[in-house]
Amino acid sequence: MPTDLHKPIYVQIQEYLAERILEGELPPEARIPSERELSQELGVSRMTVRRSITELVNEGLLERRHGAGTFVAKPKLNYEATELIDYTQAIRSRGLVDTRQLLEFSEVPTSRRLAERLHVEIGHPLYHIVLLHLGNQVPFILERTFLPCERCPDIQEYDLEKTSLYDLITVGLHMHIACIDQEIEASVATERIAMQLRVEEGFPLLMVTRTVYRSEDGKPIQFSQDFLRGDYARVHSSLKFPYPS
Repeated sequence: MPTDLHKPIYVQIQEYLAERILEGELPPEARIPSERELSQELGVSRMTVRRSITELVNEGLLERRHGAGTFVAKPKLNYEATELIDYTQAIRSRGLVDTRQLLEFSEVPTSRRLAERLHVEIGHPLYHIVLLHLGNQVPFILERTFLPCERCPDIQEYDLEKTSLYDLITVGLHMHIACIDQEIEASVATERIAMQLRVEEGFPLLMVTRTVYRSEDGKPIQFSQDFLRGDYARVHSSLKFPYPS
């Protein structure tokens, strides 16, 4: 461990461990050496090591598990609320390799619930698309989307594993988005979602429900109900308030 006389020992240990984590030497879910082992390895007191580890736990890089030890925490993707409309760009902007798998593509009749969401008649044909988003080969997001066939024609011609739905709508179909309604809530994986997202049934998720409206006539063109793995996702929103007059 490099030394810096201008920094407290616990800070140097904290930075040393953080560097090993960020460089992948200590991967997610790896158990780090015990306080006793680290104190012997680094030639410092256990109290100093404990303080360094506590700081890393507070930063979210490590997590303590009762009776098991201290482990490298799984990294969370911080999504800005506005980024939830284009998962591909959100994943890539974090330096991860984004890949998509098309799990389902079909034409289905509109149910009563979807008719209310998309402002179409019951039985109206819809495209049903299910995409699995992976970052560095880890499944992150299950995207489930319905689009009215009449308003979004010929999307079967597009390679949805290479073209994001956002680009398909705005670039491929030359539509302008007027507004997007989004709701975010806690959820758990059903048997089917667990199988598609490759997690256990009951796994904690964030569910993002979204309706997209086009500016041409104000009609909804997309309804999605997406599921983000709760252990990899954190949503950030910044609110700005006007100065009082």
